[in-house]
Amino acid sequence: MTNLQTIQGLNVYCGPAVLSALTGKSTDECASVISAISGKREIKAVQMDHLILALKKLRFDCTPISKTSFSLFGVLNSLSHNDGFYIITVPKHVVAIEVINRKIFLIDNHSKQPILAESSARLGQKVDLIYKIVKLTEPKFISSRIVLEKHSGLIYINRKNTYENEEDNTQTYIGRLSYDRFEELEEIINELAKVGQV
Repeated sequence: MTNLQTIQGLNVYCGPAVLSALTGKSTDECASVISAISGKREIKAVQMDHLILALKKLRFDCTPISKTSFSLFGVLNSLSHNDGFYIITVPKHVVAIEVINRKIFLIDNHSKQPILAESSARLGQKVDLIYKIVKLTEPKFISSRIVLEKHSGLIYINRKNTYENEEDNTQTYIGRLSYDRFEELEEIINELAKVGQV
């Protein structure tokens, strides 16, 4: 049985989906990690260097692997003797792979759960890049707090998690509030305070 996780979350794009499959986090949490690296608030297409940096931020070691074949079928065949996790890019798409005892499992934003690679419709596709992925030890958690950012009538709500090593710190977008005038913002704050007392 594979250790790849079922993909969950609202973000439907392949980069966050692959991170979700490897970490068990939602695609939305994974998209926020990519967003912190790329500077883009909305995550759709992901540059490979941003995906690799996100994997490192999520505590994975990423090692590029030389291609032994041009097709996904040929690459999977050559990887079948080397247990472990891999990410493989094909044109405009990325998939996560796990090899266990010569069985190969594949997952992406279309399958949402691991499938045996032999049943994938992508086997004839050209492979661009291959990375072997190794999970590192988990960071030591210290605290979590809410951070607000105000931008012309909008307040963005983020959760900042602090860890022992500063490089492990994360900030996750939770949501936003909009208001027309300061009095309306005061009213929203008062209503939120009431909700918190229930």
